[in-house]
Amino acid sequence: MNEIVLTVEQQKFAADNHGLVYSFLNSRRLCEDDFYDIVIFGFLRAVKRYSDEPKARQYAFSTIAWREMVQSLSNYYKSLTRQKRQAYVISLDSVVYRDEEALSLQEVLSTPDPLMADLETELLMLELASRVSKRDMDVIRMKAGGYGVRDIAKTKKMSMKGVNELLAGLRDIVLAVCYE
Repeated sequence: MNEIVLTVEQQKFAADNHGLVYSFLNSRRLCEDDFYDIVIFGFLRAVKRYSDEPKARQYAFSTIAWREMVQSLSNYYKSLTRQKRQAYVISLDSVVYRDEEALSLQEVLSTPDPLMADLETELLMLELASRVSKRDMDVIRMKAGGYGVRDIAKTKKMSMKGVNELLAGLRDIVLAVCYE
């Protein structure tokens, strides 16, 4: 993040010259609500430079502040045009061709099928059952069925701590099955 630490003298100097920020925003016809946070960091960098670099004092402070605020604004606009911010947007109404037949993207994308989801869940449970004991599998099925730890402990005649430890121990196995 932009962290600029100012000394007490620099803070006073910044407060005395703070009007430059508003002059800059007004001269560029920029909305204070939208751009103040962008240019203020340039202004604060200018305060720091003007104070710390004797060479900078050959110019008027307003010149250095203006240049730094322009740079902050330029960096902001550059960040808006970066590739990661320029995502390609596709409408669900876009036409996709399949064997010379025009379909909308919405028709091509499948909707979740509850029967298929149930089948996938059952297949995962079968794979999981081949890796854990029957008692462990019963606990997993109860937890997957919406039972709480207290209910599982009562039904399986275990302590709640025991159920929690069992589930924690099985977590890696469950994740391995799900991501294979």
